Amino acid sequence: MSPRPSHLSFDPAWAAKPVPATPEQPLHEILRETARCSPEKTALIYLHHQLSYRELDLFSDRFAGYLAGLGLRKGDKVATMLPNCTQHVIAMYGILKAGCVMVPFNVLLKADEIRYILEESEARVLVGLDLLAPVMQPVAAELGMERVVSTHAKDFSEPTAHLPPLLAGDKVPVEGADDLMEIVGREHGAVPDFETDVSEDLACILYTSGTTGFPKGAMITHQNYNHVAVMVVGGLDMEASDVLFMLFPLFHVGGQVLILFPAVLIGATCVPIPVFDAVEMLDLIQRFGITFGFAPPTAYIGLLNHPEFDHFDLSSLRVTAASGAPVPATLQKEWEEKVGTYLYAGYGCTETTGAGPGTIEMVNKKLPGSGTLGAITGEVKIVDEKGEVVPRGTVGEIVLRGEGVVKGYWKKPEETRKQFLGDGWWASGDAGYMDEDGFLFFVERIKDLIIASGYNIAPAEVEGYLYHHPAVQEAAVVGVPDEYRGETVKAFIVPKQDARGRVTEEEIVAFGKEKMAAYKAPKIVEFIDEIPKNLTGKVLRRVLREREEEKKS
Repeated sequence: MSPRPSHLSFDPAWAAKPVPATPEQPLHEILRETARCSPEKTALIYLHHQLSYRELDLFSDRFAGYLAGLGLRKGDKVATMLPNCTQHVIAMYGILKAGCVMVPFNVLLKADEIRYILEESEARVLVGLDLLAPVMQPVAAELGMERVVSTHAKDFSEPTAHLPPLLAGDKVPVEGADDLMEIVGREHGAVPDFETDVSEDLACILYTSGTTGFPKGAMITHQNYNHVAVMVVGGLDMEASDVLFMLFPLFHVGGQVLILFPAVLIGATCVPIPVFDAVEMLDLIQRFGITFGFAPPTAYIGLLNHPEFDHFDLSSLRVTAASGAPVPATLQKEWEEKVGTYLYAGYGCTETTGAGPGTIEMVNKKLPGSGTLGAITGEVKIVDEKGEVVPRGTVGEIVLRGEGVVKGYWKKPEETRKQFLGDGWWASGDAGYMDEDGFLFFVERIKDLIIASGYNIAPAEVEGYLYHHPAVQEAAVVGVPDEYRGETVKAFIVPKQDARGRVTEEEIVAFGKEKMAAYKAPKIVEFIDEIPKNLTGKVLRRVLREREEEKKS
C-alpha cells in the first residue's frame, strides 16, 4: 500500500464548526452596517480615549469626502505611515470609502525604502505622523505627490495617557501638510458612490516585511479580508462583547485580519497599542478588561518575564493566540499555568491574507502543545523540489489554495508567476509536513534551514528544545560556516534575569546534546541582551548571520 499523499481539502468533520460564508459586502459597507446597528458601542480605545462606531463611521466619511475633493477616484492609491492608533483606523476606512486602495507601511522605514513603496505603488497621498515629516516630506515632494496629511500620536487620546518614548513630543505643524484632526472635524462634500466587486477590486497593496527579500506588494481584495475575518470570528469564537488588544501593527496583515476587520464585522472593541511595552500592555488588559488578542510569541514571553507580571489581574482574558513565529510548547504551558487561557498557535502569510489556508490550532483534536497549526479550511499540499506531492510525514514546501490567497504581486509579473502557480495555488517558501490525521505542522522557512553534514536542520525545532532550559528566556538559532560540516549550528541566547552571569555556554551545549540528536544540537553558544526582531516579533535571523560575517571581515 502506497503512502497517503499530503494533499488535503477541508473536511468539516475536523473543525469545531463549519466555516462561515464569506460576506459579500466591501469592508467599508460592513463598518456602515455595524455603525447603524450599534452606533454607541465603543469601537476603539486608544491611549484611554474611547471612540464609538458612530464616530468612526462619521470621521471616516469626512476623510473620504476630503480625498474625493482632491480629485481621487476609485482605484487610486493612498499610503499611510502610522502606528496603531485611532487615526490610522479612520484613515483606512476613509480610503476605502473613497474607493481608493490602502498602502500602509512600516513607520520605521528610511527615505529610500519609503521612496520605493510610494513610487512603485503610485500612491497620490501620504498620511503620516508629524514627527516623521523630516523623512516623509522630502520624498513626497521629490515624487510630486499631491498631498501629505499629518497627525500627532496623541490626537484622539486622553491627556493623562502615557505616550511611548518612541512617539513622545509635542504636536508640531507640518508645513505644506493638511492636519487630519482638522479634516475630520468638518464636512467635505458627499462620500463617493461607486460599485465594488469584492472578489476583484483591491482593498490594499500590502508590502511584505522584507525578511525574505526585497518588499513586494501583495494585492489584497475585499473578499480576501472578509474570508479571513469570518474564519477568525468563527474559529476562535469571537463575540461582540470582546475587547481585543491590537498589538500586531495595522501596516501588517496580522493587525488587519486577526483583530480590526473581525472586530468591526461583529461590533467588538479594539485597543490599538502603538508600541509594545510590557507594563503598559499589562495595565491595559487590567484597566479595560481586555478579553481577546493576537500577538507574536515574543510579546507573551516579554509579559511573562517582566518583574511586575504578578502585580496585574489578567483574569479578563478569554482567548489568546500567537502568530508570526513558531510557538514553543514551553511558552504555551507557562502561559496557561500563569494566566489560565490556552495560547493558540496560528499560521499565515501576507500572501494568504494572514491566515494560510485557514489554520487555527484545534486543541479538541490534537493534544495541546503538539505543535500542529490546525485543521485546514482551504487546501494544502506538501511538495518536493520538483513540485511533486510527498507522503504524509515527509517535510517539504507548503503550498496553499483558498479564498485568502491574494491576486499576486503589484507590478511584479515575474515574481507572481514564480510563487503563484496557477489554479489558485501559492508556494509559501515554508517547510512543513502533514501528519496521518491531516493536520499541518510548520517546520521553518526553507531559506532558514541549516544544512550540516548533509542533514537538514530547522532552527525553530532546535529553539523549541532550548526553551526547555530553565535559564533561557529567548533563543534564536542560525547556521554559521564550517569547513568540515558545511554549516554549524549556533545558538544566540537571552538568559533570564536571575540566570545572567551564572549560566554558561558549556551548560547550554551540554543541554542541547542531551535533548536532541547530536547533529541538531548547537555547537556554539553566544549570550546576548536582545534577539533582533522586526516590529511584528519575527526573529531576524538574517541580522544574526550578517553579524557573524562582520566578525570575520
